[in-house]
Amino acid sequence: MNFKKLAFMVALCLAVVIGALVFIRDHVVEKTEFIPDITDLTKNYMAQAEISEAAEKRQDPAIKPVEVITTLQDGTHRIALVFDGMPDRPLAARLLDVLAKHKAAAVFFLEGENVADVPEVITLIRQAGQEVGNYTYVGLAGLEKRPVEEQLREICRAQKVITMHDPLAPNLFRAPRTVYTDDLLKSVRAAGLEYAVKENVRFQPGHIHNAAEADAYVRTIAYGSIIAIPVDLPVEVKANDMATREEKPAVDMKPTIREDNSAPVPPQADLAAEVDLLLSAMERRDMQAVFVNQFRKIYYVPAGFPMPQPKSQGGSAK
Repeated sequence: MNFKKLAFMVALCLAVVIGALVFIRDHVVEKTEFIPDITDLTKNYMAQAEISEAAEKRQDPAIKPVEVITTLQDGTHRIALVFDGMPDRPLAARLLDVLAKHKAAAVFFLEGENVADVPEVITLIRQAGQEVGNYTYVGLAGLEKRPVEEQLREICRAQKVITMHDPLAPNLFRAPRTVYTDDLLKSVRAAGLEYAVKENVRFQPGHIHNAAEADAYVRTIAYGSIIAIPVDLPVEVKANDMATREEKPAVDMKPTIREDNSAPVPPQADLAAEVDLLLSAMERRDMQAVFVNQFRKIYYVPAGFPMPQPKSQGGSAK
């Protein structure tokens, strides 16, 4: 075989290989990355089976409200941190670094739709050894005012999305600006969760800029407190899952909770830096941040709820 024939054969082989690679790229690889998988996930996120099962449980007259985790009153210096709303990936990474620096535990209450959009954030949280809770599907405010069907839909869909991206199903529930009525707590139980978490301190981002301000703030916090740190805006109006987020936070009228007029993170606030200052100030007061499920569990009765009157002991006094 002369040189010209050899060169022709080599060129022909290269052309065949290149053509095959182009064919694979255009007709095989791109099709395997297609959207049916995303469509299937979206259908799973609807959690129809889970909602139906929860609705059946909710109709059971014997169903009991979940207990509420509240302040710790054992005289120790422990406190608990909960983050309300899922941070974006860069902020999540910084917050987790801050928590690791101070060896502090925290629970991140996540909206289901945000987990669906950025599932890697929940992986970061779990890999850092922190806990995850259910914050409804969209972070819906005033959940106790919603019909039972909507309560179950919000809670079950969030639970479904989180468990699709995390092997551990959340057992802790929160919702923004929500009163824990018996009806709502029964819905939480029917959706498969065990506890609701009620803070007694709400941190306001944008108010701590240095160690002195952090020390002054921490002096106002009692040992055994649950401190809620807002990350995202709550959803006030919701229609067909297209939620309108409020521009200005409404005043929170939760019973028995100190009115801090809690606000979302302002644009100029560096939440991770503030949490770092906060935890440093807590260390100076010998406070230890632990997981909230170490705190006490109670049967919760909202303020203003009619209390049962003591029964008569049989006859009037003589």
